[in-house]
Amino acid sequence: MITKIIYGIFIKPITLLPFSILFKISDFLYFVLYRILKYRTSVVRTNLKNSFPEKSHDEIIEIEKEFYVHLCDLIVESFKVYSIKEDEFFQHIEYDDNGLIDKYKDRNLCVIGTHFNNFEFAATSATKAVGREVHALFSKLSNDFFNKRMKESRSQFGTVFIEKNEAKEFFSEKHEKPFAVIFGADQSPTYSKNVIWTDFLNQETACFFGPEKYAKEHNMVVIFTKTIKVKRGYYKLTFDVVTEDPLNEPHGAITERHNRFLEKVIQENPPYWLWTHKRWKRKRNENEEVLPASF
Repeated sequence: MITKIIYGIFIKPITLLPFSILFKISDFLYFVLYRILKYRTSVVRTNLKNSFPEKSHDEIIEIEKEFYVHLCDLIVESFKVYSIKEDEFFQHIEYDDNGLIDKYKDRNLCVIGTHFNNFEFAATSATKAVGREVHALFSKLSNDFFNKRMKESRSQFGTVFIEKNEAKEFFSEKHEKPFAVIFGADQSPTYSKNVIWTDFLNQETACFFGPEKYAKEHNMVVIFTKTIKVKRGYYKLTFDVVTEDPLNEPHGAITERHNRFLEKVIQENPPYWLWTHKRWKRKRNENEEVLPASF
């Protein structure tokens, strides 16, 4: 009940504001989060230093500042998704599929999603972007009310969201038409998960094996999505093929390759990844091998 009241009084009115006002709120939020509260600045700075050892202290601080500007934009843009109309929403995101969607129109797609740029916009617009039924795997929020609101807002333009623990059931079902599944592939796996270790941004990194596993089991074309920030509030979604023949890829090759794609886009535009996430909290055991970046 309290959650509903908070949403109705504080959050809902914000979602109705135009982008021009939302970005003024974002500017103020930047001052509060970064300058006053210093929200996770130690995590962000450590991640940046370890990922870019060649950069000077001043360069790291500049990336850090740009990241927090971007983070605050993401927050208000995510609120806007709760109430935005379809015609306005699709003015803020465009696509360039390089002809891949038509080329693989008869194949199921394993879509690699990441927390680079506005991942909310990317997931929400996915059905239109790939031109078929799209399912996105997600981790359920602890608050039932906000979990429901999140699913409603993200699925309003056709994307169907599935809890990660329901993935096996989904893949075991018979599907009459080609479909796409979005996997969030750049978070830190729990210790109970089977992982593949690779060198990512100059650090030993545990990577989810799920996308590769399901791509091989169901012969899915693996697509990496890149979200480009055109300007404030406007994005462009592009696609690259990781592999169209997963059955003939050696173990770990798919996981290694889509992490190389992500590494490249982060190195090109460092401020736009989610640096507040503790990506490297899991450490490798002695019996776990690191794959060479050679696939």
